[in-house]
Amino acid sequence: MIYLHKILPFFLSPLFFVLVLLVVGLLTRRRAVICVGVTFLWLASTPLVADALFNSVEKGVELRSPEELPAADAIVVLSAGMHWIQTKNGYVAQWATASRFLGGIALFKSAKAPLLVFTGGKLPWQGGDETEGDVLSRHAMMMQVPATHIQVTEKVENTQQEARAVRKLLASNQQTIILVTSVFHMQRAQRLFEAVGFEVIPYPVDIRTSNEDIRIESFLPHPSALSTTHTAMRELLGRLYYQVNR
Repeated sequence: MIYLHKILPFFLSPLFFVLVLLVVGLLTRRRAVICVGVTFLWLASTPLVADALFNSVEKGVELRSPEELPAADAIVVLSAGMHWIQTKNGYVAQWATASRFLGGIALFKSAKAPLLVFTGGKLPWQGGDETEGDVLSRHAMMMQVPATHIQVTEKVENTQQEARAVRKLLASNQQTIILVTSVFHMQRAQRLFEAVGFEVIPYPVDIRTSNEDIRIESFLPHPSALSTTHTAMRELLGRLYYQVNR
C-alpha cells in the first residue's frame, strides 16, 4: 500500500500532466497541445504560481510560540522525511528539516508536557535499522532531555500509521497532545490524530509560504518552484484521500 501512496501522486503531478500533453501532441502532431503543455510547465514552475498554491495549503494555520500553548499529556513530533546514506561505517541519517525536532524540544523545555514522543518514520526501501524516531530521540538526549521522558513509536510509513502508533503507545488517560508538524501538513495530521481519539493542540512549524513582493523573478521558471507546486498538490491529494477513506 505504501508504494501506491508514493507512486499515485506522480500521476496527478504537474510534471506527469505536462509529459502526457507533450506525448499526445507529438503523436498527433498537434502543435496546440504541445504549447499547452509547455505553458502549463512554465506556470507551474514560476514562484508566483507556486507560492499562491502553497499559500492556499498553509492558509488558516497560525504559528504560535510555546508560551501561548496550554499544558498537555504529551508532545508528539511527526517524522519529516529523513533518509539514510550508506558509508563505510554504516548508514548515516540525513535530515530533511530540523524544524519539527527543534519545535518539540522547545515545547519540552517550556514544560508543556512531561513526555516527548517521536514517531518511527521509515520507508521499506530505506537502508539501516534505525527509524527517524530513534535518531531524534538520541539527539534529544544530547540536548539534555532525560531518556525517561522520551518515547518512540513502532515503525510507521505514513501519517495515518503515525496516529495509530501514538494511540497504541500512550495510555488511555493520555488524551491531550501537542502535535508538532509542518504548517502545510498540520490540517491533515490533526484530523487523523483526532480520528483516533486525541484532543489535539496544534503547534505548526516550518512555514514555507513566501511573503516577498512580486518582482520579475516571480514570473521566471525555477526548479524549486516546480517542487513547491508538486508538494502542494501532493498535500491536497493526501487530504482528499483521507477525506474519502475516513
